[in-house]
Amino acid sequence: MTEQELKIYKEWGLHLIPLKDDTKKPVSKPYWKKNGTGKFERHDSWKWDEHGDFLKFSDEELLKAERLGINHEACSVIDVDCDAVEGSQFMSEFPDTLTIGKKVNGSTYIRKKIYKYDGLTEHKSFGSKETGAVIENLAHTQSWCFGGDRITLNNVKPITLSNDQYKSLKESVREVYALTMLARLYPKKDTNRDAFSMALTGTLLRETNWNNDKIKSFIERLCNAVGDNAVNKRLEKVDRFRENLDDPDKRVWGVKRLTELCGVDKKIGLDFIDAIKPEKEKTTRKEIVTLKLGEFLTKDYPKTEYLQFPITGKGKIVQVWANAGHGKTWFCLEWGGTIVNGHNFLKWNCCDGGKVDPHPVLYVEGEMSVSELQDRLLLIEKRYLAEGKTFNKDYFYIAPLREQPEQTFESLTSKAGRDNVENTAKRIFKETGKKPFIFLDNITALTVMQEKEGADWVELVQWLNRLRAQDYGVIFMHHGTKAGDTSSGSNLKERSIDISIHLSIPEDEELLEIDEEKNTQIKIQFDKWREFNFTKHSKPFIAVLNRDTTKWSHEPLLSKKQREVKKLLDQGLSPQEIIKKTKISQATVYRIIKQLGQEIKEEKKDEKFSF
Repeated sequence: MTEQELKIYKEWGLHLIPLKDDTKKPVSKPYWKKNGTGKFERHDSWKWDEHGDFLKFSDEELLKAERLGINHEACSVIDVDCDAVEGSQFMSEFPDTLTIGKKVNGSTYIRKKIYKYDGLTEHKSFGSKETGAVIENLAHTQSWCFGGDRITLNNVKPITLSNDQYKSLKESVREVYALTMLARLYPKKDTNRDAFSMALTGTLLRETNWNNDKIKSFIERLCNAVGDNAVNKRLEKVDRFRENLDDPDKRVWGVKRLTELCGVDKKIGLDFIDAIKPEKEKTTRKEIVTLKLGEFLTKDYPKTEYLQFPITGKGKIVQVWANAGHGKTWFCLEWGGTIVNGHNFLKWNCCDGGKVDPHPVLYVEGEMSVSELQDRLLLIEKRYLAEGKTFNKDYFYIAPLREQPEQTFESLTSKAGRDNVENTAKRIFKETGKKPFIFLDNITALTVMQEKEGADWVELVQWLNRLRAQDYGVIFMHHGTKAGDTSSGSNLKERSIDISIHLSIPEDEELLEIDEEKNTQIKIQFDKWREFNFTKHSKPFIAVLNRDTTKWSHEPLLSKKQREVKKLLDQGLSPQEIIKKTKISQATVYRIIKQLGQEIKEEKKDEKFSF
């Protein structure tokens, strides 16, 4: 690649990565990071750096590389990738864009078409063990596009697809898969092409929801691709066969006959025909379940079971939101650790003297560097051991991004992604006999959607509601807006959550006078608390994390005057002495002392709370 080409591709917003010689695999870059014992360990990554950001390569590194790929996620790119020579002739079905080809036996065929798309993407491969990948709709991975045997056939900026265009493109990928496989299986000249064509026409009429014109277009493209000159003869059958579909005397063939002519086992069937079938809508004659009021009021429903009252309850949906670097993951890893070990969490206490029955946790981590995640958990475990406690590692199930296939999760805005998490939670329930608390870290990393669009949240929120109805506790992390005053995205999500916790940096006058080199101060506020709004439980406070020991503590959120009075009270000064020393009015001093006394009283009451 030349410097000019590199400059153009960067201006187009492509995130390029060098590939290893003679392979499609990306080059990894090493970095060194301390583990939980303080020793440096080497890590290698092609996608993320030590901060969890997309890995960037210098111009020099890119220009030296023999082959270059594109990191899809880093620049919102998708790739229609055709691995079959027979499929190349159908790639013109897709909109014109940046197009990559390849030479095979002296001929050039279209290999890839690259598009930009900002919405929910589908990573889908069509093919089988026997055929290998035929055509793929690639997302969340990387594509080899430049260098080696790759040829740039249409060197233009990738077009950005609308939602409707992307939907149409996915349908076209399925059609091209069917065309490619039929081109492979189409009978040779002077054999049983008539029978094959009749079976195919009947199959398309019976198995798709296409109109006659679309079926004719499909058959015409196939005939042109395989050199079948009897196109008009094939097309005239479509209208006639449509009229005769339900006539038993006419015997219009269908997929059963086509399967036989393709020489495929009936038990296996034709997956390329399945690919172009319409999705069936579920129909039902069932009713919704109703109870008469008398029956409902006397029914014995289980009361909410709290592990740490009242923050950690079964069947609750909690949002933890903050701007980047304000402690979401530290907060939630500590929270998860207290759940699996049955301990207090900050100012929220367990029953029975600070001990409760441990419960499993499923922690889904979608963006953090796996080594940093590992380091944090090792430090937490180290603290537990130093305090003479054991850390119940068998109950802490962690799902890091690095361990997922192709280092990506199925998006939670897709049914597959939601099912993957829910099925894992059910498996943990089966293993432990207890339903896990599910931590989703974080929504932005685990979904692909337009956050401001309420419609994009609907299915995700409905899924969270279903999990709550099954008594799963869900804690999901999210980021704030640029202004930092609300969580990002549509307020549709706020309607279903039980608690919304906001983490932020305290204002200057709220900061505690402690060593800032070793300690992180986090202001904890509650935007919503369904059962406990406007109570002592929803009062904001400051949590303090000692980064060396990972030990947490907490203090009430005080104003400058309140903190000054408390400091002098702690030193043993009387109210009159405080008034004289600070020149704060008598009424204000006594009001602050009363407020501080009430805080202490409530703290002690919480410690003795039993349920």
